[in-house]
Amino acid sequence: MYNSGVRSSLLFSKILCVLVPVFFLFGCAKDINNKDAVKEAVLKRLASVSGLNMSGMEVEVSNVSFQGNQAEAQVAFRVKGSADSMLNMSYKLERKGDEWTVKSTSGGMGGGGGTNLPPGHPPASPGGPK
Repeated sequence: MYNSGVRSSLLFSKILCVLVPVFFLFGCAKDINNKDAVKEAVLKRLASVSGLNMSGMEVEVSNVSFQGNQAEAQVAFRVKGSADSMLNMSYKLERKGDEWTVKSTSGGMGGGGGTNLPPGHPPASPGGPK
């Protein structure tokens, strides 16, 4: 009787030793379904584009929706200190591990009536890139 109780306790302890780390790993997954994580992905993408001077710009993720490993975000760009957005872009993102990556973009000038590209932006041809 005593041995069977000890055996049961040992078995229970072994099961806990296996399950606790598994629950810990899943419980510690980074939550990236937020505007800050999306903004980080957008800024990372923009940093990879040469010629952009982002130091004079404010970037605001105005709207974002998440569907599993996909996200869509509306992002407004404005000159620092200005209330008018100069550029409104739509971003499609994909989750890769613990971060979002930009898959595609669309959008353009508009918002608050801005007509100029952000400071340091390379010239754009009418109708977009060819």
